[in-house]
Amino acid sequence: MSLARSFHRLSLAAASTSARPLASTSSALASATCRRPTPAPLTVRTYASEATHLGNLAPHPGSSSNRKRIGRGIGSGRGGTSGRGHKGQGARSGNGKLKSGFEGGQTPLTRAFPKRGFTNPNQEALVPLNLERLQHWIDRGLIDPSRPITMRELYETRCVHGVQDGVKLLGDGAEHFKTPNVQIVVSKASQSAIAAVEKLGGTLVARYENRLTLRALIRPESFFLKGRPLPGKADPVARRDLLYYSDPAKRGYLALEARAAKAAAAAVEAGQAGQAEAREEEQAEKGEQPSV
Repeated sequence: MSLARSFHRLSLAAASTSARPLASTSSALASATCRRPTPAPLTVRTYASEATHLGNLAPHPGSSSNRKRIGRGIGSGRGGTSGRGHKGQGARSGNGKLKSGFEGGQTPLTRAFPKRGFTNPNQEALVPLNLERLQHWIDRGLIDPSRPITMRELYETRCVHGVQDGVKLLGDGAEHFKTPNVQIVVSKASQSAIAAVEKLGGTLVARYENRLTLRALIRPESFFLKGRPLPGKADPVARRDLLYYSDPAKRGYLALEARAAKAAAAAVEAGQAGQAEAREEEQAEKGEQPSV
């Protein structure tokens, strides 16, 4: 009964479609022109569409991962031996990770060879410069003795190479040094070099420089190319450096600055005392009582 009813409905539908008049070409074009344009697809917003609260906070995708759970059955993929394999030293409990340098029981390499000496962490890599070599550079016209000779002039003229922590002036070849009234500024200097320079009327100053200020002194263009300002002069922090650059015998710049400040203070006091005496003399000439 249901099958006959279905065939009846199909026949009625076919008859209705055949009896419907076909639409003309003009009516089809008119309907096509009057059709509404399809709206543009919505763009996905890139900003937050809702307030952020504790309920929707989550780590960035890919920034965190679940821990590796082992020993949870064969079906987990990490059961049974739990990734340790079958038997052996690495499969035993309490010995999963061997100590660094262990070589299976034989004498490790760190014990097979003897160790002698030590590396001083406070050692300074100062470039040595002898007076004989400095005089040779002056004779060749590479260094102008009428201007102060700093580590920048020594580096630019290739008198020293590979400056790391500074330059130390040594007295080797002092008998060949003949340049008078020379001004030298280096990191450190030996007593023989100081005596040879000052014997000819020159001056020598030991100036402290760290790696940053030394690079600014030798290669200032490296700061200009990066658009960075030149750093100011640094003062020593370590006790041994403070003692060295505060020693007048070493010609440390701290000792010279302290001497200059003391002389300036003495001059100011002398000037004030002179003004007080002049004021008292003026009052005595006028017959006034001097102020106490």
